[in-house]
Amino acid sequence: MGLLTKLLGRKKVCRGIVSLCFLPQGLSVAIAKYTPENKLELEFSDFFAVSNKNEQATTLSRLAGEYDLDEFHCHLLLAPADYRHLTLETPPVTNDEMREALRWKIADSVDFSVEKACIDFYHLPDAKHASSKKMLAAIASSVAVLKPKIELCQQAGLDLEVIDIQETALRNLAILLPENNRGVAILHLLPKNGSIIIQKQGRIYLSRKLDSGFEDLHLDSNKSSLEINDLSLEIQRSLDYVESYYGIPSISTLAVIPIPSHTENILNHLNENLSANSRIMDISTILEGDTILTDKTQAYCATVIGATLRHEVDDA
Repeated sequence: MGLLTKLLGRKKVCRGIVSLCFLPQGLSVAIAKYTPENKLELEFSDFFAVSNKNEQATTLSRLAGEYDLDEFHCHLLLAPADYRHLTLETPPVTNDEMREALRWKIADSVDFSVEKACIDFYHLPDAKHASSKKMLAAIASSVAVLKPKIELCQQAGLDLEVIDIQETALRNLAILLPENNRGVAILHLLPKNGSIIIQKQGRIYLSRKLDSGFEDLHLDSNKSSLEINDLSLEIQRSLDYVESYYGIPSISTLAVIPIPSHTENILNHLNENLSANSRIMDISTILEGDTILTDKTQAYCATVIGATLRHEVDDA
């Protein structure tokens, strides 16, 4: 699932995929190269605390020169605040007509003009009851938000192929986990926000954006905070909803992407309050290649790493 595909056309030579995300705190980057066996292997991933446009442009240009990124396809991943993710009843039109139907259906639910917005969607699995309505997830982002990010990619000479979203990037990582066939929940926390997704065999059953992140959870204390209790409650409600609405066996694992510090504290709190078992999801151990990722890099770069895997996943 991508908002834009083949945006600038494909080049004859493609050495791999570079994915990047412009976060409020800085720039997250992942570079994956094709091996002789045509598999993607993570070569580099890091977070750069550069928040103004000039610093970001300089960083991108330096990386483009150092890694010859003009020979890579570029996947631009939107930050959580860059788009709206809405669950809607599926309009009675064909997939070819769906984007235009959704454009007007969501007009009253977004705070920007739908006439100047990029719209995309993915279908949600069928509910347990046959009489339930078919649902989908609608994705909307303002052209005013997209344009400066696209320009930064172009200025660095990047071959921008796809614009993607947090949910599908996390789904791409979840597919690599041993719990994929049974179903698994993923928790990803950034400093001031985060995401929960529940997926099974590549299908996203539920996604939630969180209004608080790891800086808000007061994890340096062994005592439970109101924020960590609220997070636990939100996760448990999500797990219960998926089991009840879709009629699938309960999701027994919550994979937690590491945060810069105190990851064990959040695991302890979650395991005390959830029906699912919470465990650390070390991205270094599920990827091709020998790259070792620090907890901080995983916190800031998990989704850009997932976005490099997009081509290997069939969209739902």
